[in-house]
Amino acid sequence: CKDIQLIFQDPYASLNPRMRIGDIIAEPMIANNIVPKDKVEARVNELLECVGLANYMRNRYPHEFSGGQRQRIGIARALSVNPKLIMADEPVSALDVSIQAQVLNLLRDVQEQYNLTYLFISHDLAVVEMISDRIGVMYLGSLMEVAPNEDLYSNPLHPYTQALLSAVPIPDPSIEKKHVLIEGDLPSPTNIPSGCPFHTRCPHATEKCKTEVPQMKEHTPGHFVKCHFPGVKI
Repeated sequence: CKDIQLIFQDPYASLNPRMRIGDIIAEPMIANNIVPKDKVEARVNELLECVGLANYMRNRYPHEFSGGQRQRIGIARALSVNPKLIMADEPVSALDVSIQAQVLNLLRDVQEQYNLTYLFISHDLAVVEMISDRIGVMYLGSLMEVAPNEDLYSNPLHPYTQALLSAVPIPDPSIEKKHVLIEGDLPSPTNIPSGCPFHTRCPHATEKCKTEVPQMKEHTPGHFVKCHFPGVKI
């Protein structure tokens, strides 16, 4: 479906090494009849410029680019069919930290320019805070908490969310931060515990947590949590 496109985690494996990047970006446009054939080259050049690459690079192969540049190519390919939704699966986790910031800024600029919606998947909560308006926290394939960005970071209600946020480093050595350690091993996703899936590692778990699956409930406007005792601090 051309309305939904992907940006992959690995910028190296997501591009065909036997194709020039101009052809990689043009292929989805041609397959979906997005622009007339005589306009394809101009559109490719426009997309390259949009993601910060020079149009003369269109004749190069993927191996001639750095990791950050390859991810820019992947973004240009996703934009080539004018999607409404882009699913970004850990799009910066394979990149150096300095390059991550550049790609994230590019994603924000592109989102504003093309009026896009992102489904941004990441384990890095500092990155999530920067890019996301609304955040869902998952554990063993189940949504445990969903809230607007500011609400989640200022008032996490689920103990798992609290533990995750406590692990986000603060770039200031003068600030002392309390880290919440979750004890126990992660259960197998193929053998999810009964009741609340987090009860085997939750310090506040009761018999109710072990036997009764909590329902996702709205705690405050727009802030949903799946917990029998939301808001209890670890």
